[in-house]
Amino acid sequence: MKMRALTFAALLALAPAAVAQDALTPRTDLEALRKEAAADKNIRAAVGDPSRTMEARLKDQTRDIEIILKASRAKPGDRLLDIGSSNGYLALLFSSLVGPKGHVDIHNTPGWIAQFPWQAVDKQSKVITNPNVGWKIASWNELEAPANTYDVVTLGRVYHDVITEGGDFELMNKHIFTMVKPGGYVMVEDHDADPEMPIEKQGFLHRVSHEDTTEHFTAAGFKPVEVILFDSKSDDQKFNVFRPGVKGRTDHFIAVFQKPPN
Repeated sequence: MKMRALTFAALLALAPAAVAQDALTPRTDLEALRKEAAADKNIRAAVGDPSRTMEARLKDQTRDIEIILKASRAKPGDRLLDIGSSNGYLALLFSSLVGPKGHVDIHNTPGWIAQFPWQAVDKQSKVITNPNVGWKIASWNELEAPANTYDVVTLGRVYHDVITEGGDFELMNKHIFTMVKPGGYVMVEDHDADPEMPIEKQGFLHRVSHEDTTEHFTAAGFKPVEVILFDSKSDDQKFNVFRPGVKGRTDHFIAVFQKPPN
């Protein structure tokens, strides 16, 4: 484990009392987290859904998907938005997890669809036929929904894209705060970065630090509830995530935030 996790906890401990009471010690006990997730029958059923493609199952091996599903706090009957869903990898897992009484919206941006036409609704809907799945197409800045629409919002390795593509992450996070129900959750999974780097440089490397992510969502009104760190000996958080030797071996994190209940 890198010293950085300890440093993060130490800095939080030195914060003013109003902030320190919400201080989190990042979790790095991955085996314990995997066991907790494996004990959840709904997660086992979602991952083991026989309708899942071989491509999706192979992707599981690089994502610790059971931990992601557990960290999201999603449960049967929930309404969920998967921001920057791309091919719907996470959305389809959550579709199974929330079940027929729940609903999952797949979000992609017009810019992504222009670059990757297969993300268009008319094309994806021919492949993704789950009755509890819908679509939202909007730019990062224009992504909105009526107040208190979603129980859970997820961003799976895409929060850095908002920064990379020049989106207004502060505005987007405010919109997310509005669309999440009181007591609901936001889960951000992404490639970790050196927090000493300017945020624009982090985005250029297709990264964002868990410290900056926590600061951003806290500023939007959310309360941090969990940070999970995945440490890699192949990564010092200062190179592009596609660099040979680093690709597929990045330090990454899951950060979970809750909208305060009424």
